[in-house]
Amino acid sequence: MKEDIREKALEQTKDKLREDADRDKFMAKAIDTYDHLSNDLSQEMERFRDWYGLYFPELEKEITDDEHLIKILSNGIQRDELDSFSSMAEDSTGTDLTERDLEMLQKAFESIENKVELREELEDYIEEIAEEEMPNLETLLGPLLTARLVSLAGGLEELAKKPASTIQMLGAEKALFRYLRGEGTPPKHGILFEHRFVNPLPSNNRGKMARFLANKTAMAARLDQYGEEVKADKLREECREKYETLKEN
Repeated sequence: MKEDIREKALEQTKDKLREDADRDKFMAKAIDTYDHLSNDLSQEMERFRDWYGLYFPELEKEITDDEHLIKILSNGIQRDELDSFSSMAEDSTGTDLTERDLEMLQKAFESIENKVELREELEDYIEEIAEEEMPNLETLLGPLLTARLVSLAGGLEELAKKPASTIQMLGAEKALFRYLRGEGTPPKHGILFEHRFVNPLPSNNRGKMARFLANKTAMAARLDQYGEEVKADKLREECREKYETLKEN
């Protein structure tokens, strides 16, 4: 009976480990898809702007933010459907559309809307996994940066095993290899540059902040992988204090 209990406990442990590993893998695939989709969406939006600008150049130039333009056109892409811009539409110098022109322009816009919807769903999915499986990292870094780091490291366990100096350079491998070949200067940070406590700082202080953040990230990863404590608020506050100090220098 003791042997049966032991075997059952081992099997349950294996199942839990497999489940956790799968969550890592799914999150890594999701962030890769999210980033590729964002890049595709940016290029597709640029092409759509060029196309739509032939029809309503005044609106395309007036609304420079892509998300804002998508929101406006979601109610209709024709000039006479855009009540908030009626005076601009009446005086537009854009080319009139045939029914076929309008049909294709509408399909192009619907493709963009579908990609935006999928990207939002992927972001929600990534955030859900990060909050459930990596609460310390998610609070410290945010869900998207957490997912990118875990993906670059090869999983949460692999990230938790890495020293802070390695975590600091994740995402900067190409720049590091160039430096090792004698080209350029050594990188001071990798993907941690995206963090709101690193990016806004002057270039001479970003490396210091990235190094400090990498240390706290290593702690958070180990807590999420090996422990059950959630100390993310304390880690984030320590990073915020460091950021405020460097911002003033």
